[in-house]
Amino acid sequence: MKKEYWIKIGNVDNRLVIFLNGEMIWDSGIIHNDPKLHKAVELTQILHPQENFANELIFEGFNDDFNKNGSPEDMNPWHFSYRVVSITLDDAGNVVEEHDIVKPYNEKHYSNPNIRALNNVYVIKRKDGDYKVVSNALSQQFAE
Repeated sequence: MKKEYWIKIGNVDNRLVIFLNGEMIWDSGIIHNDPKLHKAVELTQILHPQENFANELIFEGFNDDFNKNGSPEDMNPWHFSYRVVSITLDDAGNVVEEHDIVKPYNEKHYSNPNIRALNNVYVIKRKDGDYKVVSNALSQQFAE
């Protein structure tokens, strides 16, 4: 049996950038029209394995100046969905168990253009052989 750790990205409308311990690990680029991405980013080899070491995982979502009318003063939609999961595999590579390390995030709102719409910071520590969230700070920018 072995464990793997993944970020499963569902939706990105505008731009999502993910950082782990100060390093950018994934950048969606600018995406419009809210597609279902089904992207996966593996964390297994880049999470710090030492017990009680604080891994800082940051999701930053941006809302650019794109909108349906082309008018920069219009509100823009943004949508980000992701899960951070632990997957247990058997010796044949089959999934035995999958569980969420952080509460799944799936939010869709409107905001002013050209802003950071989402900043979600998790501190994750390994304890008793598994990773757990020990703190979370979330800020979101909605339409004014």
